[in-house]
Order: sequence, then C-alpha cells, then structure tokens
Amino acid sequence: MPDTTTGVVVIGGGSTGAGVLRDLSMRGIEAVLVEKGDLASGTTGRSHGLLHSGGRYCVNDLAAAIECVEEGRILRRIARTTIEDTGGYFVSVSEEDLAWEPRFVEGCAKAGITCERISVEEARRREPALSQHVRTVFWIPEDGHLDPFYLVMGNVESARRRGAQARTYTEVTGFIRDGNQLTGVLTRDTMTGEETSIGCKAVINATGAWAGFVARLLDVEVKVVPVKGVMVVLSHRVAHATINRCHKPGDGDIIVPALSVAILGTTAVKVPHPEVLPIEWDEVRHMIEEGSLMADGVSTARAMRAYAGVRPLYDLGAEAEGREMSRNFAVIDHEQRDGIAGFTSIVGGKVTTYRLMAERVTDLVARRLGVTTPCTTAEVPLNDRDDELDQLRHRPAQLGVPKPHGGERPLQPLVCECELVRPQDVTPWFEDAAVRTLEDIRRRTRTGMGPCQAAICSYRLAGRLVTDRHQDGPTATRAMAELLETRWRGVRHVFWGSQLRQAQVTTGLHLELFNLDRQLMLQAEPAAAPEAVGARQ
Repeated sequence: MPDTTTGVVVIGGGSTGAGVLRDLSMRGIEAVLVEKGDLASGTTGRSHGLLHSGGRYCVNDLAAAIECVEEGRILRRIARTTIEDTGGYFVSVSEEDLAWEPRFVEGCAKAGITCERISVEEARRREPALSQHVRTVFWIPEDGHLDPFYLVMGNVESARRRGAQARTYTEVTGFIRDGNQLTGVLTRDTMTGEETSIGCKAVINATGAWAGFVARLLDVEVKVVPVKGVMVVLSHRVAHATINRCHKPGDGDIIVPALSVAILGTTAVKVPHPEVLPIEWDEVRHMIEEGSLMADGVSTARAMRAYAGVRPLYDLGAEAEGREMSRNFAVIDHEQRDGIAGFTSIVGGKVTTYRLMAERVTDLVARRLGVTTPCTTAEVPLNDRDDELDQLRHRPAQLGVPKPHGGERPLQPLVCECELVRPQDVTPWFEDAAVRTLEDIRRRTRTGMGPCQAAICSYRLAGRLVTDRHQDGPTATRAMAELLETRWRGVRHVFWGSQLRQAQVTTGLHLELFNLDRQLMLQAEPAAAPEAVGARQ
C-alpha cells in the first residue's frame, strides 16, 4: 500500500511544474509536486530572467514568438509582483544587423509585437548606456525582467492555499503499475535516503531537460536535447531597459537589468547531460566582448559571477541543432503513444510560456480524470489574497524613506543590504519544513544574490538557524560554509580585476574575522588536541 495517496503527482519543481500544480489545484484536483532538489533549482532558476517580447523568435520561430506575446501580457496581469516592466531595445551594430532589420520588422508585425523605430539620439537620451557602436534602435515595450524564483514560489504558494502539496528533495526512483495503468510513484529523500511511495491516478512529467530520464524509468523515450547557456552577472544595472542585438540570436546578445544587477547572456552549446555544464573562460570573455558592442560599461563593470543553465529543447527529429531548434513545446500523451495510461510529459518551451504549457497538459489530464472545470489561471492573480505583498517593489518603501503625508518610517535592520532583505522577509521560510538549506532561503528571498555574494548575510542567516531552528553552532557554521561554497562556484569563473579583489576581501572576512576555517576544522576533527589544531593555523 502507498504511504500516501493523491489525485495527480507532478514531477518537477520548475516554472512548468509549479504552474501545473496551481492549475490542478484551481480545478479542484488533488495534487502533490515532487522535486529532487529545491524549487526553481534547475533550468528555471538558471535562466537570464528575460520576459520575452517574442522579438528574438519572430523571424525564425513565429509560433513561439506569438506565444511569448500573448503570455507576456497575461503574466503582467496575474504575476505583476514578479515582473519589472523595463521595456527593451533591439539595436544594430553591424552591416549584418542592418540586413536583418527588414525581416525583424516584418516578423514583429506578424507576431503582434509593438516595434517602434527611434533615432539613436533619442535612444541615448532614454538609455545613456547604449554604446557608440549602435547604429539603429527599435523600442519594444513588451520586453521586461521576470524573477523566476518569485514566479515559482508564487505558483506553489497559490496551490498550497488550495490544498496542494510540494515536496522538495524528493526524487522519483520508480513507478507503481497495475498492468498498463500507473497507480503511483516510488520516491527517495535525497538528503536522508528515506524511501516512500505516493499512490495516484495520474503522473505529469514536467522535469524539462530531465524528462527523458524520468520516462526511461517506464522504458519509454522522450527526446530532449540539453543545450547549455552560460550567463555572466554584472555587479550593477548597466542599463535601465533590456538590450537585445537585432540579429539572428547568438552569444552575448542580451543584457537584462535584474533588480540590483545586470545579466549578460547567453551561449548555446549541446551537452551530453543536463547536470554537466562546464563554464569556460573563453565563453565568459566572448560574451563580455559581444555585450560591450551594445552597451558601454559591460567591459568595465565588475563581473561578479558566471552560471550556466540548460534549455530543454524538444527533438522533433529535424536536422536543426542548438539555436535553430524550436522554442515551442509539446504535450506527450503516453497512453496514446506508448500504451501507458496515466502518464503525460510536457517538454520544451520557456519560462515566459510556462502558464500556457501548464494549461495544455492539465487540460489533457483533467479530461482523462473526468474533470470539466475550465482553466482560470489566466484570470486569477498568483497573489489573490487581501494581504498581498508586492515582492519586487515593497522594500525601498519600508526602509526609512518619507511617508506620503509627511514624517519618516523608522529605519529597519536588514539581513542583506545588497538586496534590501529584512528579517521579516526570511522568517516565514525558516518555519517552512520544505526549506532545508540556506540556498533554499536565497532562492525565496534573494538574500546573498547581490554584489557582495553573501559575504555578510551568510553569517546572519547562519545565526537565524540557531535562533529560529535551534540548531547548534557547528551545524549552522557548516550550513554557512555550504552557502558560501555555492556562491564560490560562480565567482571562481570571473577571477580578475575588481572581482578578484572582492574575493580576497570576502576570504579574509570569513577566514580571519569569522574564523570559519578554524571552526570547520574543529568540526571535522573533534578529537584533535588543541596544540595540533593550533599548529595548522
């Protein structure tokens, strides 16, 4: 007998899986989401956060462009607290770009994208960062920044309020079958090793680049091509609006202002496995060089980290590779295709179209379950409560700036100065059993994602483990070290200039002031004599 039962198990805690969980719950279908890591820890959390206008696809992938236009407008209504409406520029810097322009303008018209050609002088007045290489400029108001972490958390919390569950660090290891009918999943806690089972009527595979591995557990094939994209984070907002190169999509041709930083992207390289994503110095250097053609300051700004994500491109069997492959998505009905009832996969797509993807796959599963309730996710806001918090915009208004009718709000203490995170922003997550690590706190609050890369706030978060979760000092210290290690993985790819100096300051801070190396050594060797430990210092 299964340990628990539900209506539908959703595998995958990215934007699509979270959107599916919310859609199911809003139709009154009991559901549980399982994710082998943390929410938004895969492809979604490693995107550049561009809310696509569709301009990048309108020439070569018109269907995907139209989806971006329509879904972007919906997200601005239902997920406004996760979006910064920056607008965007498409700029030409070469003869090749100028030759692309007529096709671009025609594609925008076909897709319904607002495209206004403005003079370079006017563009520089609005956006002083535009480089001297820029020759022509198009203004696309549909572009913007979408915070992928807030988006996923918003969908999951909306589903939880309607009775759904989300289990993090829960990996699916197998399936329970009654003939050709799926009746449940076998899971393992990736931290404790505990094995459990969940009985269900249907399973939705929303694991993106990992969809083929999940399908293989049932001896069926889902062809997903993992394509690596490397991104570079600059320590400040180089531009007010997003900047795209007006050409066939290539490397280093997007600059996205993302709250306190800017994200420069991206490459496109096929990789053998979605978790093998090496970052090469040449990739980082090439993107900075290409980005500097669009905006001044890219080459002189402090590159504070680099990271890589993987696009889950669906293989339709065509000859196209990498950027030539469609950004569209597909719903695979495994009952119809493979004779396995109760199993459906959703693959391809992008964060901007996550809601539409969730609607399409939920439509199919709901019909199979006999549920006729229509999808309402395009109308109901994610935060549909009276106590709604405007997550992306509430912070500066509560940090001592003048009140609208005079007087000042008292200054409040901060956990993270870079991202203006207050103690009350992190408190609820320390009470959430699904939050297991300080990295999980980072994804939910942006603590540690600013220019200092957790140099100070990691110590404060470790202190909260002691006060809020009553963990002992050594355990909290280890958790702090693990958070710093995840930050280090991205920082080590940009060790030059001012970033190298910043890294040396951070190292000195934690090794000398916080005495982190000695504390960890004492944890690792509790039986060591004091003089032996001192000799190693």
